[in-house]
Amino acid sequence: MAGTARVELAAYGVADAEHQVERELRELWPEARVDLLEVARTLPEPRIVEEFAVRYRIRGTVPVDAESEADARRAAFRALRERFAGTRHDRIAWDAGPAAGGDSVHT
Repeated sequence: MAGTARVELAAYGVADAEHQVERELRELWPEARVDLLEVARTLPEPRIVEEFAVRYRIRGTVPVDAESEADARRAAFRALRERFAGTRHDRIAWDAGPAAGGDSVHT
């Protein structure tokens, strides 16, 4: 399973924004691989605490018990939606990958 998303957050700089997002995602899904794709300031004027937009990709395996491939995909999507629900990362666009025929689910 893989997903991409963009979140906005307050941070003390680019490194802090990156660290916050990576830490939050690893707490939610420790086995996943996280790739930060883009970090950008959302406000033009400098401040001590700035607003950032961070775009990322998260990938990993979701073990599920199912009788068919379609049921396994549905169970994996459901497990990920539940895992990220109520967090700033609950808007991830999930994709089961090429083996799933390119199915994509936006939560």
